Order: sequence, then C-alpha cells, then structure tokens
Amino acid sequence: MRILREVASRGGIAAAANALYTSPSAISQQMAVLEREAGVKLLERSGRSVKLTDAGIQLVAHAEHILAILERAQTDLAIIAQGNLPAGPIRVCAFPTAARSILIPAVVSLAQTYPFLEPIVSDLEPEESIPMLKARGMDVVMIYEFDHLAPSIDPGIERHALMNEPMYIALPETDPKATGSLKMTDLADRRWIVGRDGSSLLEIQIHVANQAGYNPLINFHSNDYQVILAAVQAGLGVALVPPLAMFASVPGVVLRIPEDIRVTRSISALVRSGSSKHPSIAAALKALTYASEEASSRSFTPRPIR
Repeated sequence: MRILREVASRGGIAAAANALYTSPSAISQQMAVLEREAGVKLLERSGRSVKLTDAGIQLVAHAEHILAILERAQTDLAIIAQGNLPAGPIRVCAFPTAARSILIPAVVSLAQTYPFLEPIVSDLEPEESIPMLKARGMDVVMIYEFDHLAPSIDPGIERHALMNEPMYIALPETDPKATGSLKMTDLADRRWIVGRDGSSLLEIQIHVANQAGYNPLINFHSNDYQVILAAVQAGLGVALVPPLAMFASVPGVVLRIPEDIRVTRSISALVRSGSSKHPSIAAALKALTYASEEASSRSFTPRPIR
C-alpha cells in the first residue's frame, strides 16, 4: 500500500524508488505482488511511464486511511508490550539548525529520562526526511516552512507545531542599509546569497524579492547558514537568515527586519498518522516541544540599530 501510494504521488516507478530509497526493480516486484493479491491490474505501463488504473485510483483513495489504522494498531500493541514505557530504538532527525539547538538537547533529555530508549539521530533537510518518514525509515522528523509559501498537506502525516521565528536580512555592516530604514524594495540591486536549487529557502528568497517587484541577483547558493553568514561577512551579498542559525553576533554582519515584507519560519515535528501515541514517539514529541520552548526563550536577538 505504501509503495502504491508513492507510485501514485510521484508519478512513476523510478521516482517512487528514489523516494523510498530502493530500486525500481524492487518496486516493480512489490507492485506485481500487490496486483496478484488484489486480483486486478493497478498500473498501466507504457514504456518507462505508468499510470493508475481505475482500480489503482480507488485503492490509493483508501490507502492513507488503511495505513493510519495500521499505525494505530502498532501503537496499541507497543503500549501493551512496553506498558506505556518508552523503550527500544526510535529514529529522529532534524535540519541542521534545529538539530543543534533543539534535537540534541531533546535527545539528552530522553536519555536521562528513559534509559531504555535508544534514539538514532540524523540531520536531514525536509526534502530528504519526509520521504524517509513515509517509508518508515524515520519515526519523527523536524521540518521548517515559510509563511509566504503554501504549506504541504499530506493525509498520511501528522504535524506538531513547535515554534516560530522571524527571518532577518543579513547585510555587511558597510552596506548603506545596515542602518536607518530598510525595505525589501531597497535591496533590488544587491547580490543575494540564496538556498540550493529545489530548496524552500531559495523559493522564499525569490518569492519575497518578486513581491518587492524585482528578480534577485544571485551568484551564491548554499543551505548552510554558517557559509551564508561567512559570505555576507565577506561582502559577497545579503541573505535571509533565522535566529537559530546564530551562535552569537557575527563581526561585520548586521541583522535587520524589513519594514515592508516580513517572513516567519515555522518549525514542526512530523510523524506518520496514527503513530503519535506510541510511547517512544510521544516521549520524543514531548522532549522536542520542551527543547523548542527553551530554544525560543534563548533565541539570538540582534543589537538595536541606531
């Protein structure tokens, strides 16, 4: 069922295989097994492309509900087996800035509170972690989204909000706009240091520039905020950065919030639908919530602009 859902949502076997971290031949074999069990054809193949039959479309319509029921059943069994005590391995991941500020403190707390729980930790960007969550390669993943962009909606995933933070404009302190009033429209002639192709960081940077009436001048791509801040410090351009990316003030860099267009980054924990009451997953969500509150309370605040 999970494989059929991925083939449907990704539009093909190769794309589904990539999302599920397996081979196209393995996907084809599993689909053949599912078709035999269903007693009907679920896919129509034409060269390298596939499309769902009417039966396949109907089955996918029920897939999310069925998978959520299975998750709830596994959760109920875990509660019986573990006596509501978190234990065993749990796979959690976060994007790098949240991994440092939120996930690591949460894992330390889990280790102190639940000695039989075994967190397995990774740092991954949302575009990597969400497919792994759906494929059961992860149990809890942390993601970020920006308020100007449409949120992703997936009935197979439950979202647990953790915190919000403003996005600052990082400028070299020698930039004329490092002091005084600042609007996004003032930065049309600046070079922009932006996220990698396909990232939501790149998407939001282009979106706000377009909203201000221009296409940003781009000659530097990175998803690593320490690299981005170093590039700003070197005078290579300006960038959008969140407070969680700041260990402390960066010499030569000024952080500003523009007066006209403001951007907020929301951070959430995602789990598969039906799994949030699993003892280990519930414990992880609680620890992440507390660690997020702590991170928000000590979040870096730039010095006032004179």
